[in-house]
Amino acid sequence: MKTVFKKFIIVILTLAVTLAAGLLSKNVAVYASAVTSISETSPVPGMPDGFARGVDISALTALEKSGIQFRYLDGSQGDMFDILSGAGVNYVRIRIWNNPYDSSAPYKPYGAGNCDLYNAKILGKRATDAGMKVFIDFHYSDFWADPEKQFAPKAWADYNLAYKKDAVYNFTYDSLKELLDYGVNIGMVQIGNETNGSMCGVGGLYDGVWDLSSGVAALMQQGCYAVNDINTLYGKSMLKVLHFTDLVERGEWYAECVDKLGVDYDVFSTSYYPMWHGTASDLTRKLTNIARTYNKKVMVAETAYPYTYENFDSQNNNIGDASGMTHSNYNVSVSGQAEALRDVFAAVAKVNETKYGYGIGAFYWEPGWIATGSSTWGTCGSGWATSATGNYEKLYSNSVTYYSTVDGGSTWDNMTLFDKNGNAMKSLYVFNDICGKASIISSGIFNGGSLEGTYYVKSAFNGLYLDVDGGSSSDNANIQQNSYLGNDRQKFKFTRNKDGYYYIFTGASGYSKALDIAGKKTTDGTNVVQYSYNGGKNQMFELSQISPGIYAIKTRITDSASCLDVFEWSQEPGSNIVQWNYWDGDCQLWILEAAS
Repeated sequence: MKTVFKKFIIVILTLAVTLAAGLLSKNVAVYASAVTSISETSPVPGMPDGFARGVDISALTALEKSGIQFRYLDGSQGDMFDILSGAGVNYVRIRIWNNPYDSSAPYKPYGAGNCDLYNAKILGKRATDAGMKVFIDFHYSDFWADPEKQFAPKAWADYNLAYKKDAVYNFTYDSLKELLDYGVNIGMVQIGNETNGSMCGVGGLYDGVWDLSSGVAALMQQGCYAVNDINTLYGKSMLKVLHFTDLVERGEWYAECVDKLGVDYDVFSTSYYPMWHGTASDLTRKLTNIARTYNKKVMVAETAYPYTYENFDSQNNNIGDASGMTHSNYNVSVSGQAEALRDVFAAVAKVNETKYGYGIGAFYWEPGWIATGSSTWGTCGSGWATSATGNYEKLYSNSVTYYSTVDGGSTWDNMTLFDKNGNAMKSLYVFNDICGKASIISSGIFNGGSLEGTYYVKSAFNGLYLDVDGGSSSDNANIQQNSYLGNDRQKFKFTRNKDGYYYIFTGASGYSKALDIAGKKTTDGTNVVQYSYNGGKNQMFELSQISPGIYAIKTRITDSASCLDVFEWSQEPGSNIVQWNYWDGDCQLWILEAAS
């Protein structure tokens, strides 16, 4: 009965937010007030189901190997994918280079995440396990590919176009098969990276033909064929994505070129950086024209914006001062960064006003690529390039112009959504805020941010307080809710153990007894009582901050799958407090008020 009732409440809450009627029930107003915009950005209309709110996280493994630890907004440590998921990220983009290692001993990696297929498998599986979809980005190069450089992989250096076509097909097919067999949930596949007239050593950079007709379109089509065949083999529907940049100046022309050359793809994607590529209205206008004219879905594959001009290592940044900003529509600050990101999502979603379902999302590029110690740049690949990359470029050039002959650091550390210490900034939470959803801003393990102390514990749902029935000091006295009394029966002392979990001692017992999950049970509806302190898991609780000042009190006996819950959503004093599976309902949220 309780599960059915809760599902009914969820429907009502959703209707209340959607219709903004404010008339359905008192409970709706409480729920709405609990969801605050951490980034101070507003919801975005027009986002269809599955709208990609994504990030490119390709360098993460190298950063973690360099000793970087990432933290939630409150400073508590967490796994990057848990932090991202809690902020509303539902998709990750992962680049793949063919062989990002030097060709001779000691086979030094090229850096920038050392983004080979193995790295994609590890990150892709972690993302999948966190409930996210994965967007695979094939560069068809051994290192960075963009409009200035599209070098073929070392192994393909002597291939003619016919051999490269076979190589693109085989590398795409084999890589996708290996990823899927590893358990990676791939939703989209990008065929080439920023392929403005060139790709894999073919096209304008090499023959002066920029309209894709001298082999680039043929290579793109081979990648698309491989995706089609993998879709058939696995019964999947992965989308085939082409990727360009300079949308305002050239985007529609490239869309026309691939259309004329008959490339069978699904999504036209673009890099769009607000400081370089025009306004959000420009973005909407161009993407809408492409969606309408060529019947293609559209999205932003890369975006970012600086939150500071400060540089946190000795490596120069892509943007070091205002001179690097062609456009300055936003402040260079955390709030300006959040506003810029929100406007990118809104610009893509606005395409759906003309062609619904065709504006499908946006990806923030490398939100975690903060500065690391210089000793890790070459050893772990945490910088933008290592000294070995110069050897690769010299296969195709007389000098090292685009890569490096020394180990370099992060060029992006002022564009991340985490600060220099790895702490999530408010701008990270745009991903949930544009949906009007609550974010998880704490691991519940408060390293350096302990909630030890004595509190009154108030329900965020109904304003009633945790209470020991009758003020009893006896074992098994029931924990209930009650109107505010302000005496010891409603005081609870939180004490944290070495693992970060809390014991909650009751004022009614003179703080000698603790909240306890009766019978050490893990089932829904289990009673919460006070009992003599024994240090067992049934007396341990995790405090998980759901929004500023509002917590779920999760039970250690269920491995934090369940929490303290107002039984049956009761608003009556004397109603029971039980353990119930955590589902983010208001009846499971609590406010701690300091007590003397």
